[in-house]
Amino acid sequence: MPKRWIICKYDNELARSISISAQISDLIAALLVTRGIQTRDAANAFLKTNLKSHLRDPFLLPGCREVAEHLLDAVNSKQKIVVYGDYDVDGITGIVILLQTLKDLGADVDYYVPSRFDEGYGLHSEAIIKLAQNGVNVIITVDCGISSVEEAKTAAEHGIKLLITDHHTPSDELPNALAITHPQLVRLAGKYVSVKSLTPEEIGTAEKYPFPLLCGSAVALKVAWALGQLAFNGPGKLVPPQFRERLTEMLGLAALGTVADFVPLQDENRTLVRGGLQYLYSPKSSIGLKQLFAVAKYVEGKTRLDSEYAAFQLAPRLNAAGRLGQAGLAVELLIGNDPKRAAELAKEIDELNESRKILEKRIAKEAEQQILEQFDSVNDPAFVLAGDWHRGVIGIVAGRLVDQFHRPVILLGKDKMGNVPAVGSARSVSGFNLYTALESCRQFLIRFGGHEAAAGLTIDEREIDAFRTAFCKIVAERITKEERIAELLIDGFFPLGAFTRSTVKQILLLAPFGSANPRPIFAAEKVLVQNAKTMGKDNSHFAAEFHQNNVTLRGVAFNRKNWFDEMQPFDKPIDIAFRVRISDFNQQVELDILDWRRVTP
Repeated sequence: MPKRWIICKYDNELARSISISAQISDLIAALLVTRGIQTRDAANAFLKTNLKSHLRDPFLLPGCREVAEHLLDAVNSKQKIVVYGDYDVDGITGIVILLQTLKDLGADVDYYVPSRFDEGYGLHSEAIIKLAQNGVNVIITVDCGISSVEEAKTAAEHGIKLLITDHHTPSDELPNALAITHPQLVRLAGKYVSVKSLTPEEIGTAEKYPFPLLCGSAVALKVAWALGQLAFNGPGKLVPPQFRERLTEMLGLAALGTVADFVPLQDENRTLVRGGLQYLYSPKSSIGLKQLFAVAKYVEGKTRLDSEYAAFQLAPRLNAAGRLGQAGLAVELLIGNDPKRAAELAKEIDELNESRKILEKRIAKEAEQQILEQFDSVNDPAFVLAGDWHRGVIGIVAGRLVDQFHRPVILLGKDKMGNVPAVGSARSVSGFNLYTALESCRQFLIRFGGHEAAAGLTIDEREIDAFRTAFCKIVAERITKEERIAELLIDGFFPLGAFTRSTVKQILLLAPFGSANPRPIFAAEKVLVQNAKTMGKDNSHFAAEFHQNNVTLRGVAFNRKNWFDEMQPFDKPIDIAFRVRISDFNQQVELDILDWRRVTP
């Protein structure tokens, strides 16, 4: 779909002032201003964020003290604890954080990950009953549970003490758990409640956590940190060195979970990722983590361990285990200490990731064909697609289709025999609240959960057509004209000669890059294309040299082989939008080409 180029506007005088006062280049100052930075102190906090100064005390997090106190009581009284977590990277890393911390404290603890296919996301009454029958006394959730009102009743009926740690959007009614910690809860009249249960006047007086957008593994880290403070910070107590080391390792896992869950890399999330990733690979990293790095082709001293490496090399491999119904393998890898077994697990997870890629390509092809044959790809406000598709991969494909067609997309994976409900993954365009749209269609759904940009749902196959009609009607009513056109936010037009190696290295000061802090996008006008070709497996990528004012830089556009034909004739100048990087191959500046357009005469 065609994109609308939006050139970011900023206050030149403000940028210049920040450049001088913070002693940074004009370019970096301009990029900071476009990201909402307004003062020298804010610029310094952004550029020099560190764990010690910018990661908030865990006891500030709503409910964290209560959860940690109950959990420590369970440890000290030798109760049997189960860490019950989601099967994605955020859930897996959160499970490992609490599991290892509790083991270090001497707890009788195990973990449980529901099957994506047999159970689906979240807490399940059948699993709770089974755990109770096996003598479990306490269940603490990770990355799930905030909507589990009925499941909380089941836990109480079977004598299970339920502790919930989550970050997904709470509804107006909270589960009746022993304690809940969640960054979006607010405190009113001594109780933690959901904002949705309050009047506007009550919302104005309630105590709120300063940053409500933590992910599940970050919440788990806060609980682990609180446990350490409660266990060792009493009179005459010292935190053992091994526990300190464990928490630093857990910082790395929480950073990985944060990147993988695509929460905004602002405030504490930025601090956690920037400071935590350095602990992910070190001499003291677990054997399993090192094996994961090995299959991801990490070379110490050469491979840059940044948020993008974590998001595109490490996270997909761990996610593949959960997507293909074997999330337990990922947990076992991260907690294991047997080198041989760790190597086997890493190899198996890597192979699962390759299988995931094959499934993803097939489903994407079939889903796109369904759109072209059964829908109006230009005018329909949203796509609700259904097929005999692997439920573990449809979320990735839905995201790709959103990028391609720029409208909300829901993919439903139906059961071949029709014996169980269809399970779906939903993704949205920027600005359109997917969760509230699903709330308006809840009469058609068995269950759903998620947030503004992404959600999961379960639906009876007989309700799919009615749900599709209702959902598309709601999207048509609520989505704006601007939200239906893909935007490309560009930080500014610059000549290619501006991007020296020194400048590109300065741009890295803005890292970590990710959600809400993307790698800067630039544009250059009246560029000539030279030596264009297709490359890579199946010749699926486009590469060329881009020439302007005696400066030539190589550029690559991934999965854009069609541009080879569309750009011709190559002697006509074009405008290009791109990101800049330094090639790992030859250390030269290269362009990642994102879009292009004909020069208007």
